Amino acid sequence: MTTLYQHIDTNTRGYKGIKIDDAEMTSYLENPVFDNLIDIEQKQDSLYALLELKDTGFSSENLLADIQALENPMPDDLRTWRVGEALAEVVLESHFNCKFPWNELRDARNPKGNKTGADLVGFMEVDNEVMFLFGEVKTSSELANRPPQVMTKSDGMENQLKDLYQNAKKRLILITYLRSKIPLIQDSFKFDFDNAVKSYYTEKYVLTGTLIRDVIPDERDVSVSYNKLKTKILSPIGLNLVAIYTSIKKENWRNIVEGNSGNE
Repeated sequence: MTTLYQHIDTNTRGYKGIKIDDAEMTSYLENPVFDNLIDIEQKQDSLYALLELKDTGFSSENLLADIQALENPMPDDLRTWRVGEALAEVVLESHFNCKFPWNELRDARNPKGNKTGADLVGFMEVDNEVMFLFGEVKTSSELANRPPQVMTKSDGMENQLKDLYQNAKKRLILITYLRSKIPLIQDSFKFDFDNAVKSYYTEKYVLTGTLIRDVIPDERDVSVSYNKLKTKILSPIGLNLVAIYTSIKKENWRNIVEGNSGNE
């Protein structure tokens, strides 16, 4: 990962543009992005449960078919924006001290259903303080406008982030959603949640916008939106915009996720 540009107002407010080289991008798509898109942890748990049932001597054609499907999983939904959201989670976790402890695929009755509330819901740690992170993700190849219209149109990222800032009820729904996962997740989740709640009620949480681009980098992709948003989303609320650039065209992401060459 290479930093192309950045602007820092505080430790929780600013914007940054990063470039992911082709080898790293391919590795992301083939491994953690793929795992995110199939929810590998949950798939493995389901596979182990069915294998244990098979080991008891129970067998049926449907059981064997489901075991085979879990042993060779492929994502149900490889639309570009889905891949972009998974990539955003992976990059934010790898390089920006963020955590997304719950894969929302587990809540989807329809594997191609849309998320509600926010694209990203998790935690961000800054200076040893854990805060809730609410985020939106956009993917765009547009060249005619900088920033691209996915940032500025009526349902674009600027208005989505402003809505998250202005709509306390929506944030409460997202926090309640995370709280409901406490009995289902081990490790440090409850610790992070409890600390994020304390931060939240001292007016500290982070709004993050991630823009994924497969075009020539330009600081205006996020700088223009950031300068507008920082006058609307006021400190101490965190405001981070991240632009992720790759030279691998988005039309080829699916092939790479599926394990095929296609990054020319």
